[in-house]
Amino acid sequence: MKTLIILLVLIAAFIAAGIVLFVYRMNRVVTSSKETQYGPFVIKADASTAKTFNMNYGMVDQTTVRYSIWFDGQPIQFPEDLQTNTGLPFLWKVYVLADATEPTLLAGSQSLYLIYLKEAKPFVEPLLVQSSDFASLQFLDSNEGHPGKRFEVFMSSDADGMETVESLKGGELLLVSDHLVYDVVSRKKWLVNQSNQRIDNYYFPSPQGVIALSPDRKSLVFRGVFESWNTATEDLPDSEHAIVVYDFELDTGYVVKYDDTETRMTNADEIDIHWLNTYFDWNRTADASDRLKLRTPEKPTPWRGRYKESDHYYYLYPVKASMLPVFLDFVLSQMNWNNSNILSDETGDFTGRQMVLGDARTKLDIVFKEDEQEISFSKHLYLPSDPNDTYYPALVKQIADAFNAELSEGKYQAHFGKIISETKRIRSL
Repeated sequence: MKTLIILLVLIAAFIAAGIVLFVYRMNRVVTSSKETQYGPFVIKADASTAKTFNMNYGMVDQTTVRYSIWFDGQPIQFPEDLQTNTGLPFLWKVYVLADATEPTLLAGSQSLYLIYLKEAKPFVEPLLVQSSDFASLQFLDSNEGHPGKRFEVFMSSDADGMETVESLKGGELLLVSDHLVYDVVSRKKWLVNQSNQRIDNYYFPSPQGVIALSPDRKSLVFRGVFESWNTATEDLPDSEHAIVVYDFELDTGYVVKYDDTETRMTNADEIDIHWLNTYFDWNRTADASDRLKLRTPEKPTPWRGRYKESDHYYYLYPVKASMLPVFLDFVLSQMNWNNSNILSDETGDFTGRQMVLGDARTKLDIVFKEDEQEISFSKHLYLPSDPNDTYYPALVKQIADAFNAELSEGKYQAHFGKIISETKRIRSL
């Protein structure tokens, strides 16, 4: 009996030692550090890697990069807002403001701060303090006077490149978290609609950022979306999209409404400066400010389809039922096929009309959903997935480009319809 007890104690001790060793290995942290000098500041990056549990892959390595800024051998202290708003009390990112008149850093996590010398001592100036959204940055004038790309500030999970500090350069006006404009040169700041007020019941800004900066460099152009939840069906606008122009110096804005159909706006998330310049003009007012107005081109812009690189589909929208035989004949002609190459033609209540075209080498799908006014064209849905396949993406794009070329010449325009408000369409079901 005593021998059994001793054996059980030894087994328990062995298991306990194994658990301790396992926990140690799971929590073992490997750290690498890099330092970068910028002006009077030293930026330190510390990468820590530890085991963590992932629902999809089990135990995996996870790396976290923590930044700190030092001056004269001492770390610069940040306000408490940085320490409490994320549960991760360190700097996620540090950027150099390359076009500032003196060495200036921009750093933070969800809240962002400026760091520069004031009376020969480091000074930490809050730019925008927040506790929920990810911070974002966008130069308003870095792309030949137009806005550059908006990006969000995330914590880094990759130790590569720690020895360099990213530079923000090429513009003077920087939009911070969509609610503050900062002049990199003069250090002036303007708050932008801090309370998220709707204008004429249109919501903005969108995650896609600012589309344009007015010629007088005072107003920002945003995509606006109508808040349909608080509006009766009979009062809904024909288009739920508009342009919101916001004067950041006066902290006020206005809405310029447009019709989706007349402006060929099939996807508001893809509005860009080219589209804006096609359908809108800036007019100088008596007080020497610029005001945006809708204009109608001398002749309508031809409808075109949209090829998406993300899924290698070609979409035609908004189309009437009469477009289906036109597009079908075009695809058959492009492939040197005939009606015998229509392998199946079925219509489902929820799937729409689905046509499979093909031969021994190739299978293609044409799907028409009449209630959504959309034709989609792609490789056959049930072909094996191959991430290295280049045949089908190239083929679908070739046919899409050929059909778009004919649409651009004004062909088949009568087979396009009118864009219907998504809310109106849903409420009518």
